[in-house]
Amino acid sequence: MNRDIVCGCGTFVFAVAYYLTAAAIPESMLADAVGPQGLPEAYGIALAILSLLLVGSGLMKWRKEHADGADAPQAKSGRRDWEDARRAFGMLALGAGYVVILPWAGYVVSIALLIVAVAWYQERAFMRWLVPTAIAGALGFWVIFVEVLEIAEPAGLWPHFI
Repeated sequence: MNRDIVCGCGTFVFAVAYYLTAAAIPESMLADAVGPQGLPEAYGIALAILSLLLVGSGLMKWRKEHADGADAPQAKSGRRDWEDARRAFGMLALGAGYVVILPWAGYVVSIALLIVAVAWYQERAFMRWLVPTAIAGALGFWVIFVEVLEIAEPAGLWPHFI
């Protein structure tokens, strides 16, 4: 078994637990059409689908490795595994940082900073298109979630200064 299968199965179990927890959120009399559990349930479903796709990808790799007649698939070196784990932890840290600054910086500023940080982290370079892309992406997400879907997002401290 390769790690895609193991990771996919683990995240699928997490997705099911997350979905069941979201479905147990009580509905309020003040709830909108989406309800308090709507977005978390959608995240649970999306995670479950992505987990199943990861398991399927892992199964196809496993099948190909064993169909080629190789007795043992070539394993990555321990150093490469550590580098992959470190990069994944870095992405997790960026997401955690986003959650921490969100209440104070507000949605638009936080998501713009997250876009810049993730793009820089993945490319290890600061390209000239990065800031305009982050601003456009943040405004695009604001329009989608706040204006179209009418999901309240934190404004941060900015309204107090304006």
